Amino acid sequence: MYKLEVKGVTHIYGAKTPFEKTALSAVNVGFEAGQITGLIGHTGSGKSTLVQMLNGLIRPQSGEILLDGEDIWARPKEIGRVRTRVGLVMQYPEYQLFDETVCRDVGFALRNAGMDEAEIDARVREAAECVGLEASLLDKSPFDLSGGQKRRAAIAGILAMRPEVLVLDEPAAGLDPRGRADVLGYLRRYRERFGATVILVSHSMEDMAQYCDRVVVLRRGEVFLSGRVDEVFYRSEELASVGLDIPEVMKIALALVERGVPLSGKLYTVDGARDAILELLKRRGC
Repeated sequence: MYKLEVKGVTHIYGAKTPFEKTALSAVNVGFEAGQITGLIGHTGSGKSTLVQMLNGLIRPQSGEILLDGEDIWARPKEIGRVRTRVGLVMQYPEYQLFDETVCRDVGFALRNAGMDEAEIDARVREAAECVGLEASLLDKSPFDLSGGQKRRAAIAGILAMRPEVLVLDEPAAGLDPRGRADVLGYLRRYRERFGATVILVSHSMEDMAQYCDRVVVLRRGEVFLSGRVDEVFYRSEELASVGLDIPEVMKIALALVERGVPLSGKLYTVDGARDAILELLKRRGC
């Protein structure tokens, strides 16, 4: 059974008006428990609408969103409980910081849920550690932090709830390469520590290759491709047909293969391509 499943979901904006636009059309896709699934597609492919449906911010006009096999809209008055189980981090979450201190901001949802202060403090410190936010920053105003620190604080506010499913819309947008690696690495460690299911939206094929177990490609509101990372990236011609690319390192590796260099393995990541080259050199006694 999937941890989270989208079954036959359709959503149309401005239905029966001159501005009618189909955001999603009979979408079926499942997200496996404990895995990181990448969600990719061009602007207008339906990604943003889909991710907002996964924790009930948008209700599908038809179809179901199933969490552990149960429709999240079966009891509409309890949709708030779903949002504690499915955490959603929108683009540039640092713009949502507002409280007096980082500590209070990270613990806001927990406090709002009536959790006692001792547990809130433990959860806040755990989440801060998970995203690499130093404890000395917790008593500062969030507006005194650097851009990268603000991003981490905002993500920590979601992690503090210990969601079973974590949905992230471009969590590393605007960060430098080191910042991207840090944030995405923290999310992978959260998955490993709590067994969470993670859904990652990104325009970076390198991020998809490096951090994801599976990839779902959306095109014009429909699922175009879905499968393991290697299955999807080795269908490079189909990706190119919808204006998507493969990681740069994979282009280089495949160019070598076309020239007769017998490389094999995870050629879609830098580490995988390096290992394939080292293995080839070893076989040749170099």
